[in-house]
Amino acid sequence: MRPGGWRYVAASVVGTSHEKVGGACQDANDCQVYLLPNGENVLVAAVADGAGSATCGGEGAVRACSVFAGLVNDHLSSGNTVEQISLETAKFWTTVIQNALGKEAESMSRERRDFACTLLGIVVGNSCTACFQIGDGVMVVADSEEHSYGHVFWPDRGEYANTTHFVTQEEALEYLQFECVRREIVEVALLTDGLQSIALNYQQQAAHLPFFKGLFAPLRTLEEGRSDEMSRSLVEFLSSPRVNEKTDDDKTLVLACRMNKSLPTQ
Repeated sequence: MRPGGWRYVAASVVGTSHEKVGGACQDANDCQVYLLPNGENVLVAAVADGAGSATCGGEGAVRACSVFAGLVNDHLSSGNTVEQISLETAKFWTTVIQNALGKEAESMSRERRDFACTLLGIVVGNSCTACFQIGDGVMVVADSEEHSYGHVFWPDRGEYANTTHFVTQEEALEYLQFECVRREIVEVALLTDGLQSIALNYQQQAAHLPFFKGLFAPLRTLEEGRSDEMSRSLVEFLSSPRVNEKTDDDKTLVLACRMNKSLPTQ
């Protein structure tokens, strides 16, 4: 067990509203850990939600997560650090992702907007975390100092109710949210908007602590790396009646916990 290593789980499930009409899940996720030459374990995670109005929104979500993970891999493999990920880096990555979705659309004789999706990405080093978001959904983190859960960005809403912004938009850079957190993050959750109603306290504009405490408790008992067994259990939880009675949308959740660290008790 390496100090600073990660245990993590991830799941994306179709919502009951899509299931009723035979639709597929339009959410996607990607989560992995990179071991740098200096021994640092860097967690990289992304979630995306394909626009319901987009013909290939689900494919766009998968592609956006994959390209984001690849860009981080290229950055780290080139000897760069998490600290060197800046707003300019995030803007460049957004453009690359847009171009990748554009090429995907062209290969299928479609428009880029047909692959519209939100995108949340996080890169967690030992003492610095880069956070990237376009659209709704939320990332919640706990650090080694305050030992409590807090959101990085409040979900981004569009001009009208039940709308948001997408990475495929020409003006996506205007809606890009980026923050570099200069402290040690010990637990991370990324989720799409299908879970916002039960993961967030809208009245207090804060993370709903019982939700996250209940999910992270079993994660802390796992071995290092991805747990396929608990990921399957997460699928069952997200597909359960108690969740579906509160939300009929597609749902994605990524949870990660750093090894050998003081973890939240609040």
